[in-house]
Amino acid sequence: MPRNDGNKNKFEDLKKLELTLKNIHKNEEFLEENSEELSAHQIKDVKSKLASKKKHLEETDGTIK
Repeated sequence: MPRNDGNKNKFEDLKKLELTLKNIHKNEEFLEENSEELSAHQIKDVKSKLASKKKHLEETDGTIK
């Protein structure tokens, strides 16, 4: 019978957090590169969403570790 690893979920969550933060950084770079094609209002909306996601993930990251 396999042993139940209680830390498995924790490690999976940490991997998901790292991947999500990496994707947020990629999105921020994409916004900077393509800012000429978007309106100021669109850029502001996307940046605020990314910032709120990043803040939430950083708070969650502290509780998981």
